[in-house]
Amino acid sequence: MDIKFEKINDIRLIVLEGELNMESAHKFKETFKPILKERNAKVLIDFAKVPFIDSSGIAALIEVCQNLGKVNGRMCLCHVNKKIVNVFEITKVHKLFKMFESHQEALRSF
Repeated sequence: MDIKFEKINDIRLIVLEGELNMESAHKFKETFKPILKERNAKVLIDFAKVPFIDSSGIAALIEVCQNLGKVNGRMCLCHVNKKIVNVFEITKVHKLFKMFESHQEALRSF
């Protein structure tokens, strides 16, 4: 998995490319360590190039979301493909994440 960073005003855009699975979940969580040191962090994760997520990826996403909440941060997702949305719905985690179809919609939500 490749992880790219951008900053749009005070919002961190994290662009993922590749599967979020058992092999990449640790790298994904490590990415957030510096962000979690900030209070009130705003994070937008772009899933446009994520074709697949497994239970380890879902667990990593939940952990990051919870840790952001502990430091009064917020996270949302955009460009999540239908297959991954279905996995989120089946596992009931869709209630944890705000999901948007575009960067613009997600950025306005902050």
